[in-house]
Amino acid sequence: MIFAPPAPTSGIASRAVIGETCAVIGRGACFDGRDMNGRSGAFSWFGRRGLVIVTGVLIALAGPGVWLVLRPSHRSLLFWLCWGAPVAGGLLSFLGALLREGRLLRSVQLLVMNACVLGGLLGFGEAAFRLAHFDFDTMTGRSEDPREAYPVCFRIPEQPFGEVFFKRPGALEWTGRPLATALKLRHGTDRAYEDEQPFTSRYDADGFRNTAALTDWDIVVAGDSFTEAGYLPLDDIFTSVAARQSGLRIRNLGVCNTGPFTHVRYLRQFGGSPSCKHAVLAFYDGNDVLDGEEEMMNLEKNRATGWRPSREMKPQSSLLKACYTVAKRIVAVSPARRYQDAWLTAGGKETPISMRPSPMPVDPETMSARQRQALERALDEWAAATRDLKLTPWLMYLPSNNRTYQGLVRFADNASSECRNWRPGSLPALMKDLCKARGIHFIDACQVLRAAAEKGVLVYNPVYDTHLNREGSRLVGELLAGQLRAAR
Repeated sequence: MIFAPPAPTSGIASRAVIGETCAVIGRGACFDGRDMNGRSGAFSWFGRRGLVIVTGVLIALAGPGVWLVLRPSHRSLLFWLCWGAPVAGGLLSFLGALLREGRLLRSVQLLVMNACVLGGLLGFGEAAFRLAHFDFDTMTGRSEDPREAYPVCFRIPEQPFGEVFFKRPGALEWTGRPLATALKLRHGTDRAYEDEQPFTSRYDADGFRNTAALTDWDIVVAGDSFTEAGYLPLDDIFTSVAARQSGLRIRNLGVCNTGPFTHVRYLRQFGGSPSCKHAVLAFYDGNDVLDGEEEMMNLEKNRATGWRPSREMKPQSSLLKACYTVAKRIVAVSPARRYQDAWLTAGGKETPISMRPSPMPVDPETMSARQRQALERALDEWAAATRDLKLTPWLMYLPSNNRTYQGLVRFADNASSECRNWRPGSLPALMKDLCKARGIHFIDACQVLRAAAEKGVLVYNPVYDTHLNREGSRLVGELLAGQLRAAR
């Protein structure tokens, strides 16, 4: 329904028609300041302008409210809508309060009334489509999960596994240039991967990066994206390098977006074989402490209530989101950005890089009691799992580029203050002590990576992605092979 001004009439009939329209605004006040009986009242000023002022205030508050709940990126259209709302709402309230009586004020009032009707219709439609579980993605052109556009190594695992964990489905395959593709999908303007060569990344029947021919192995290595390393050809992953250097068969149980409690479950389910003698937990200091804390909390919630997280892609049933998606495509605000935020300054040269973003690696001095508890519990479970499988337990410490490049970096203007101000703590020493107390052999990769960085050698992917590059993976693989050979 669209409101329109009443047709011109005269006398009492005119006031009655106008009064009926004004009753929508409230309190029986009409646009010219009189009630339905033609009498002025003390409330007439607010009655004439109240809907406009109140609507403006609600709009002004709604924008920041949506921002507090959704926290959209400042590069998104929604961010600017959220912070444009206080300006628009404030202007509307200002006009409602200060405009003189006349056609302009009446036009604003009618605009607000029509907007309220539209808002009501949208609210009704939002509720109806959600209740019907209608999928707007069939209308807006998305027929597949948008995550399918990303290389496998940049997709979170979504197949439920164990109590609250996830794994990849088996027998996956992806061909292309993973780093260049991911940078493009993230609207990066950097030119770091123009020379990246395409390759085919394959996953075995259990969802891990191993050849189908590997049916028995001597070593198993579990870890997160640093171990999966789906952005590297299979032969360049540190587990493959270690296998060649040591002559031992190594099974890789690496999956991105997983923490140490998941890795324990992977070991128990997929790590054992007739010839396996050693199990290595690849611990990444960038986020494994935080991931372990989250996994422990999920486990506790599961055991208390039966709840488990879900990563299933659900239908998009929101009318408002569908409208926003269409508007976003029309406006086409470009979120392009430059990811380089520093230079590695070593070996007599400067190389553009990205530093790993927030959150920074946790310092034992500031580690919470829950984080410490989760860390120790995960190591206890790793040690117990290796005992049950009759394997020798190991932990290999993999540092983030923040730690490896510390003091060798010149930051760009767009670098975050958290990156600039972060200082290495004593986490490697703490991990070594915790492992020693549990009979877990400890391998520290910090020194070999740091030694190369001090010569100006990049050991992590340069821009956007901050995992080990081919050279860093080679160094870690050789270190692992040397330790395993010595333990034979």
